[in-house]
Amino acid sequence: MTTQPPGWYPDPYAAAPGVERWWDGAQWIAQTREPAPAPTWSPAPWPQQPAAESEPVAATWGARLAAYVIDGIPFVVLAFVLLGMFGYFDIIGRLAAGDESAMADLEAMTAPFSAATTTTLVVGAIAHFLYNVGFHMRKGQTPGKMLVGIRVRMADQDRLPDGRAASLRWVVQQGGPQLLSGVPVLGLLAGMFSIADHLWPLWDGRSQALHDKAARTIVVRAR
Repeated sequence: MTTQPPGWYPDPYAAAPGVERWWDGAQWIAQTREPAPAPTWSPAPWPQQPAAESEPVAATWGARLAAYVIDGIPFVVLAFVLLGMFGYFDIIGRLAAGDESAMADLEAMTAPFSAATTTTLVVGAIAHFLYNVGFHMRKGQTPGKMLVGIRVRMADQDRLPDGRAASLRWVVQQGGPQLLSGVPVLGLLAGMFSIADHLWPLWDGRSQALHDKAARTIVVRAR
């Protein structure tokens, strides 16, 4: 061992194997050390899988209908206010009093392209667009939907409809059929389409109306 350079070597005096003692190049000294612990191996943890999004509970057709009726109330009031500006209630009063000429005035007022009808339709459509699209973009719910506890979300993920989806939804459900309502034949077809659109959730697998499918939205329970 006298030719050994200084360093740690197996301790010739140790009672247990693995202990090392320092050789200073000439002799063993008292300093010893325990063997380093053997490295241990443990398998890497499995990566955490993101929790799968639970399938949303679709709104019932009855809840959708109730919300639709509630949301329509302000626009019925608006229509009567606008018609009143054109003398609608005066004509109704004359009819009640037995004025035979009032019927002709009422027919003229409610003709498809009369000033009263056009104003009511245009102002009502603009108001309904702002109401419907605005509430769906900001909250996913109109006041009617809030009251019955349902909301609109995108079909692919739980997020609010963007401007395109909310606008397309309105055009298919309301704007298009309303625009065509006064056109012969097309108005009839638009009315039939509107009926089918609102009944479609009754047999659709995801309870989507046709305007939902066009905008890629679904209506779900909010609570």
